[in-house]
Parts: sequence; structure tokens; C-alpha cells
Amino acid sequence: MATNFGDKAARSSADVVRDWLDYGSPAGVRLGSPQTADGLTLIPIFHAGPELDYITLADAQKQGSLQVTELDEGGAVSALVVENGSNLPVLMIDGEILIGLKQNRVLNTTILVPPKTTLNVPVACVEAGRWRRTTARAARADYSLSPKIRALKRHSVTLSARAFGSFTADQGAVWDEVAGHLGDLGVHSGTMAYSDIEKQRRPEIEARLAQFGPQPGQTGVVALVDSVPVALDMFDRASTLVQEWRGLIGSYIAESLVAKAGEASVDMAAIARWLRDAGAGEATSHRAVGLGETVSITGPEQDTSALVVDGVAVHIAAGPALQV
Repeated sequence: MATNFGDKAARSSADVVRDWLDYGSPAGVRLGSPQTADGLTLIPIFHAGPELDYITLADAQKQGSLQVTELDEGGAVSALVVENGSNLPVLMIDGEILIGLKQNRVLNTTILVPPKTTLNVPVACVEAGRWRRTTARAARADYSLSPKIRALKRHSVTLSARAFGSFTADQGAVWDEVAGHLGDLGVHSGTMAYSDIEKQRRPEIEARLAQFGPQPGQTGVVALVDSVPVALDMFDRASTLVQEWRGLIGSYIAESLVAKAGEASVDMAAIARWLRDAGAGEATSHRAVGLGETVSITGPEQDTSALVVDGVAVHIAAGPALQV
């Protein structure tokens, strides 16, 4: 259930997000030197603040302490079951793709799964042409969902959270965007699976990934394609960005493969304004799936979502507002 920005709880969570995005303020971020290659520019973000203790989905699956399965034998397109057997919370971020089961899915919202807990989690399908079980458990894909599709999904999930208190995506719109992205990249997929990008364009993505790397202490990144900001991802810990780096940067690269790759130019003052604007607009707070609160901020130019737990912005994600 949404609470308005005037409510004390929502005000507290939204202010955490806005403070962290306020470039130049004592509680805000600072920016590093841009890295540019083939139409993609990454601007490092640094933030010194409180951190939480958790492990990432990738680490949890490596340890065998977390499993993702269908709801039951029949399954449901828009939900999966996550069982965390670890003694620590597990972080699952919006845009991470889960492959296998009856079809590939993408997480609709960032979730901090409590220790020793089983949760139903909201997802969207990113493989329209399959509904048959291929694995008993889902595995995390190497690359996350592209910024453009994440932005579209974020818009519909925010509308759902505000209207119904659920994190449901516009499934038809997601399928349409996945099909369009596959076509733009020249990727043929018999089941219209987004993850087939990994199989068919991996050499190019990996070659470009080798040109980028996180800087010591870096906690986030702003991605620009042809000098236009397309995504922000920011965490409470530098170690989390390191662990999520390949999946996130791989998704940015997949989007840049269809760009014009014109001459890159970066206006750092404009990026600072873009960050502040990501914290402006209408803010609502919603009980998160798992621990904490999900904050949604919608403005004329950017849409932002964040998971705030105990006053810590564990993950802040933003992108261009959907133009309707």
C-alpha cells in the first residue's frame, strides 16, 4: 500500500534517496572521471555512507544457499518462489534475469530477502515463446535487462505499486520491447528469449566489457549512450557494485550496440543536475517485498526506484521517464 510523501515514513525514505542523489551536499554523491568506449560512457559515482550486511544473488547461488523455483507445478508467469537458506539477507536487484524453469523471467523490483525465509517475488517474462519446464531451479543470467526495457518496466511497476500495492509489470509491453531489442540487435530467438543476446552477441559485449572497470571505492554508475543518460545504478557498498558490474555494464553495452556511436561529449554539470532531478518529482513509499521500503519517484524527465532498509539506500535505480 502506498503512502504519500507527506507521511512521516515515506518522507524519511524518500529523503534518504534524495540526500544520496544530491551532488555536492555533505550527504550526497561525488562523480569520477568518465570512461568512454564505442558510444557508451560510464561516469563513476562515489558515496560514503551507512552500509548493510548481506550477500548478492550471485554469491548465494554459488554457495547453494538460495534457490528460485516456480510457484507450483502449474507455475505462474508473474511470480516465482525464492527460498533463502542463508543466515544473511540476499540482495536481488531489479533487472536481473532468471533463466530456466518454464520461461525466463526478470525481477520487477529490488528485493532484500530475509535470512531463512521463503518469499513469492514479482517477475515479468522475457521469453514469450516458451512455457515448458527446462530446469527445476532458475539460474542468474550473465547480463541484466537493457536500460530501455527496465525503464518501461519501472514505469508500469510504479503505477501498479501506487494503485494496488503490488509490483506488477505491463507484460505485453515488456514482450514487445524484448522483441524490438532482439530485432535491433539482429538476434534470432525461436522462443523470443532476451537471454539469447548473451549467446549471439557475447563476443562483442565481452570485448567492450574489457574496456571498463570499477574504480576503488566506486558505489554506482551513470551510463550514457551517445552522450544521453540512460541509466543510474547505485548501491550502499562498493563491493556490491563490483559483484553486479558484469551484469549491469553488459546490459548497458547491449543497448549501446544499436546506438549511432557518435562522438561522445560529457557535461558533468548536466550530469549533476540529472542526478538531482532523479530525486525530484512525486514520491511514494511502499512496503517492499522482503525487507524495507520501496521508494518510487516520478518526474517529468526521470523515473527512480529505490530500496531503503533501516535508513540505508541499498539500491537506487533511475532512467528516462516513459514518454506517453
